[in-house]
Amino acid sequence: MQGAKNIIFGSIFLAAGGGLLMAVDLGAILKYGTWGLIVVGAVMLAGGLYQMVGPGSAGVDAHKAYQSSSTARLLMQSMLTTALADGHVDDEEVEAIVVACEEVVHEHLDPDSIRQLAELVEEKGDAILDEIRYEGKMLNRDARKAVINACVMVLMADGKIDVRETAAVNTIGEQLGFSPAETEATIAETMPAEED
Repeated sequence: MQGAKNIIFGSIFLAAGGGLLMAVDLGAILKYGTWGLIVVGAVMLAGGLYQMVGPGSAGVDAHKAYQSSSTARLLMQSMLTTALADGHVDDEEVEAIVVACEEVVHEHLDPDSIRQLAELVEEKGDAILDEIRYEGKMLNRDARKAVINACVMVLMADGKIDVRETAAVNTIGEQLGFSPAETEATIAETMPAEED
């Protein structure tokens, strides 16, 4: 995202500087200022391109984010537990996890590393629920509700509402201190309204 912004602003500065240089010749001071604008534009454009296609452009390694932040860990554990409830993680679910992590913990995660992390979560089995309960105790109610909302995003990601995934979200809600009715209400709030 930052790479795209740099490309846009870099292009604007390049165009503005080039346009001023060609249109106005008010002496050396303006020329140097215009050249400065062009140089800034070129640097921003090059930096933006590097951010978009250079190393790390695919996103942060999910394992690093998982280990560095208890909030990120709780979020990923919960979303992957939801996604794995039906026995596999779909591409749409991975994309929902990427989006939720960007929104909640401001990390753009690499989709391939999310799949690798899913294997780790799957290996832990039901023990992951103890970790979710432990990590959840450190968050306030709004943050825990954001985790449930993110799980619902994963639940809906593939366009099918699987009862196993819904049950997983209910179990995660319970581990985070929500009653079944509260979790069901959150699921209902987060689901898109059905069209008639």
